Amino acid sequence: MKTPDDIDRKLIALLQDNARLSAVQLAKAVGLSRSTVQERLARLEASGVIAQYTVRLGSAGEPLRAWLLLRYAEGFSCDDVMPQLGALPQVQACHSVAGDTDMLVLVQAETPSMLSDVREAIAAFKGIDDVTTLPVLRTLLQR
Repeated sequence: MKTPDDIDRKLIALLQDNARLSAVQLAKAVGLSRSTVQERLARLEASGVIAQYTVRLGSAGEPLRAWLLLRYAEGFSCDDVMPQLGALPQVQACHSVAGDTDMLVLVQAETPSMLSDVREAIAAFKGIDDVTTLPVLRTLLQR
């Protein structure tokens, strides 16, 4: 697989900002022909650099989000907690980390009450010793 070059990275950045850009619009932005851009996109897709095109909701219907910093109870690990977290549709992402915190969990809910409910549910999981909640006030950059 060819390593993505500066033009590939620019195409990826443009698509991260707006996945609906046409090949013609992308070609104009990077100074290449439409067919060359299509070939590059096909290569990036085939190699797995581009995994999917998706929709990101705008602020009109923006749900509440919070990062939960989890600490495991003595004798528990990620393997014990992940099945419980994976069963909750409000859980958007889980990251195992080093330091005082064992796991970062991004949760999403429609109302403050629902956010509180999911936080309390996770705090009650077997294997969780402590939960710190960091509500997301505003997203400044998301790719």
